[in-house]
Amino acid sequence: MRRRRRPWILLPLPLILLTACTPADEPLVALAVQDGRPVGVLVTCDDDFAQLGVFENDHPNDASARPLIRWSVNGRPTTEVVEVALLGQPPQGWKVADPVDLPAAEAGMDVDVEPLTELRPEVTYSVSGSSRRDAISVDFTLADLPRLGPDQVLAPHGRDSTKVVSRDTFLRKARDSC
Repeated sequence: MRRRRRPWILLPLPLILLTACTPADEPLVALAVQDGRPVGVLVTCDDDFAQLGVFENDHPNDASARPLIRWSVNGRPTTEVVEVALLGQPPQGWKVADPVDLPAAEAGMDVDVEPLTELRPEVTYSVSGSSRRDAISVDFTLADLPRLGPDQVLAPHGRDSTKVVSRDTFLRKARDSC
Protein backbone atom coordinates (compact mmCIF):
# COMPACT_ATOMS: atom_id res chain seq x y z
CA MET A 1 0.00 0.00 0.00
CA ARG A 2 1.34 3.42 -0.99
CA ARG A 3 1.63 6.13 1.57
CA ARG A 4 0.17 9.48 0.68
CA ARG A 5 1.97 12.64 1.62
CA ARG A 6 -0.04 14.95 3.69
CA PRO A 7 -0.06 18.38 1.98
CA TRP A 8 -0.85 20.19 5.23
CA ILE A 9 2.57 19.17 6.53
CA LEU A 10 4.27 20.93 3.62
CA LEU A 11 2.24 24.16 3.88
CA PRO A 12 4.23 25.75 6.73
CA LEU A 13 7.54 25.44 4.86
CA PRO A 14 6.87 28.23 2.31
CA LEU A 15 5.49 30.44 5.07
CA ILE A 16 8.62 29.96 7.17
CA LEU A 17 10.83 30.74 4.17
CA LEU A 18 8.87 33.90 3.36
CA THR A 19 8.94 35.24 6.91
CA ALA A 20 12.69 34.70 7.18
CA CYS A 21 13.42 37.14 4.35
CA THR A 22 13.78 40.86 4.82
CA PRO A 23 11.58 43.00 2.59
CA ALA A 24 13.15 44.27 -0.59
CA ASP A 25 14.26 47.88 -0.77
CA GLU A 26 11.62 50.13 -2.32
CA PRO A 27 11.73 53.24 -4.58
CA LEU A 28 10.92 55.61 -1.70
CA VAL A 29 13.71 58.19 -2.08
CA ALA A 30 14.62 60.62 -4.86
CA LEU A 31 16.83 63.64 -5.46
CA ALA A 32 15.36 67.06 -6.25
CA VAL A 33 16.85 70.54 -6.64
CA GLN A 34 15.43 73.58 -4.84
CA ASP A 35 17.08 76.98 -5.15
CA GLY A 36 20.11 75.29 -6.74
CA ARG A 37 20.63 72.96 -3.77
CA PRO A 38 20.27 69.16 -3.78
CA VAL A 39 17.30 67.96 -1.73
CA GLY A 40 16.48 64.41 -0.63
CA VAL A 41 12.81 63.47 -1.00
CA LEU A 42 11.52 60.57 1.11
CA VAL A 43 8.04 59.03 1.11
CA THR A 44 7.60 57.82 4.69
CA CYS A 45 4.75 55.33 4.16
CA ASP A 46 3.05 56.98 7.15
CA ASP A 47 5.60 55.47 9.53
CA ASP A 48 6.45 57.15 12.83
CA PHE A 49 10.25 57.18 12.35
CA ALA A 50 12.33 57.90 9.25
CA GLN A 51 15.86 58.71 8.20
CA LEU A 52 17.41 60.23 5.12
CA GLY A 53 21.05 60.70 4.25
CA VAL A 54 23.76 61.02 1.65
CA PHE A 55 27.11 59.26 1.43
CA GLU A 56 30.14 59.16 -0.85
CA ASN A 57 29.87 56.18 -3.16
CA ASP A 58 33.07 56.34 -5.22
CA HIS A 59 34.51 52.97 -4.15
CA PRO A 60 31.53 50.71 -3.47
CA ASN A 61 33.48 47.47 -3.92
CA ASP A 62 36.39 48.38 -1.65
CA ALA A 63 35.00 49.25 1.79
CA SER A 64 38.31 48.57 3.52
CA ALA A 65 40.24 51.16 1.52
CA ARG A 66 38.35 54.24 2.73
CA PRO A 67 36.06 55.36 5.50
CA LEU A 68 32.34 55.71 4.93
CA ILE A 69 31.76 59.45 4.54
CA ARG A 70 28.13 60.31 5.21
CA TRP A 71 25.61 62.81 6.50
CA SER A 72 22.15 61.82 7.71
CA VAL A 73 19.13 63.07 9.61
CA ASN A 74 16.40 61.17 11.41
CA GLY A 75 13.22 61.84 13.28
CA ARG A 76 9.47 61.57 13.39
CA PRO A 77 7.88 62.74 10.14
CA THR A 78 4.94 65.11 10.44
CA THR A 79 4.03 64.69 6.76
CA GLU A 80 3.94 61.75 4.37
CA VAL A 81 6.66 63.31 2.17
CA VAL A 82 9.79 64.67 3.82
CA GLU A 83 12.17 66.93 1.91
CA VAL A 84 15.60 67.68 3.33
CA ALA A 85 18.29 69.94 1.87
CA LEU A 86 21.38 67.74 1.83
CA LEU A 87 23.95 68.94 4.36
CA GLY A 88 21.43 71.57 5.49
CA GLN A 89 19.19 72.07 8.48
CA PRO A 90 17.04 69.06 9.41
CA PRO A 91 13.25 69.35 9.40
CA GLN A 92 11.53 70.54 12.58
CA GLY A 93 11.89 67.86 15.26
CA TRP A 94 14.60 65.95 13.39
CA LYS A 95 18.31 65.81 14.21
CA VAL A 96 21.55 65.33 12.34
CA ALA A 97 22.92 61.89 13.22
CA ASP A 98 26.39 61.65 14.70
CA PRO A 99 28.83 59.60 12.61
CA VAL A 100 29.33 56.30 14.44
CA ASP A 101 31.69 53.54 13.30
CA LEU A 102 29.87 50.47 12.03
CA PRO A 103 30.78 46.86 12.72
CA ALA A 104 30.83 44.73 9.57
CA ALA A 105 31.16 41.31 11.15
CA GLU A 106 30.38 39.44 7.93
CA ALA A 107 33.41 41.12 6.31
CA GLY A 108 35.58 40.70 9.40
CA MET A 109 36.19 44.44 9.86
CA ASP A 110 34.90 47.66 11.33
CA VAL A 111 33.92 50.50 9.02
CA ASP A 112 35.16 53.95 9.99
CA VAL A 113 32.48 56.59 9.53
CA GLU A 114 33.36 60.24 8.96
CA PRO A 115 31.02 63.22 8.54
CA LEU A 116 30.25 64.45 5.05
CA THR A 117 30.54 68.25 5.11
CA GLU A 118 30.53 69.22 1.43
CA LEU A 119 29.59 67.86 -1.98
CA ARG A 120 32.45 67.98 -4.50
CA PRO A 121 32.50 67.82 -8.31
CA GLU A 122 33.27 64.46 -9.94
CA VAL A 123 32.44 62.48 -6.78
CA THR A 124 29.56 60.00 -6.86
CA TYR A 125 27.10 60.24 -3.97
CA SER A 126 24.08 58.19 -2.98
CA VAL A 127 20.91 59.47 -1.35
CA SER A 128 19.45 56.82 0.92
CA GLY A 129 16.57 56.62 3.33
CA SER A 130 14.25 54.43 5.27
CA SER A 131 10.93 54.49 6.98
CA ARG A 132 8.79 51.40 7.22
CA ARG A 133 11.18 49.93 4.63
CA ASP A 134 14.62 50.75 3.28
CA ALA A 135 14.73 52.80 0.10
CA ILE A 136 16.66 52.01 -3.05
CA SER A 137 19.57 54.49 -3.05
CA VAL A 138 19.84 57.10 -5.79
CA ASP A 139 23.34 57.72 -7.15
CA PHE A 140 24.25 61.18 -8.41
CA THR A 141 27.06 63.66 -9.02
CA LEU A 142 26.88 67.45 -8.92
CA ALA A 143 26.75 67.35 -12.74
CA ASP A 144 23.28 65.75 -12.47
CA LEU A 145 21.74 68.73 -10.64
CA PRO A 146 21.28 71.06 -13.67
CA ARG A 147 19.29 68.29 -15.44
CA LEU A 148 16.50 68.51 -12.86
CA GLY A 149 13.68 70.96 -13.45
CA PRO A 150 11.50 72.43 -10.67
CA ASP A 151 8.90 69.61 -10.84
CA GLN A 152 11.34 66.78 -11.54
CA VAL A 153 13.37 64.34 -9.46
CA LEU A 154 16.15 61.84 -10.06
CA ALA A 155 14.57 58.56 -9.01
CA PRO A 156 15.57 54.89 -8.99
CA HIS A 157 14.99 53.07 -12.25
CA GLY A 158 15.43 49.46 -11.18
CA ARG A 159 18.22 48.71 -8.74
CA ASP A 160 21.25 50.00 -10.59
CA SER A 161 20.19 53.06 -12.53
CA THR A 162 18.34 56.32 -12.19
CA LYS A 163 15.94 58.29 -14.32
CA VAL A 164 14.64 61.87 -14.35
CA VAL A 165 10.88 61.73 -13.81
CA SER A 166 8.18 64.13 -12.74
CA ARG A 167 7.78 64.58 -9.01
CA ASP A 168 4.17 63.37 -9.28
CA THR A 169 5.23 60.15 -11.06
CA PHE A 170 7.82 59.44 -8.36
CA LEU A 171 5.34 60.10 -5.54
CA ARG A 172 2.70 57.86 -7.13
CA LYS A 173 5.15 54.94 -7.56
CA ALA A 174 6.57 55.40 -4.06
CA ARG A 175 3.10 55.44 -2.51
CA ASP A 176 2.25 52.27 -4.43
CA SER A 177 5.34 50.63 -2.89
CA CYS A 178 4.20 51.40 0.64
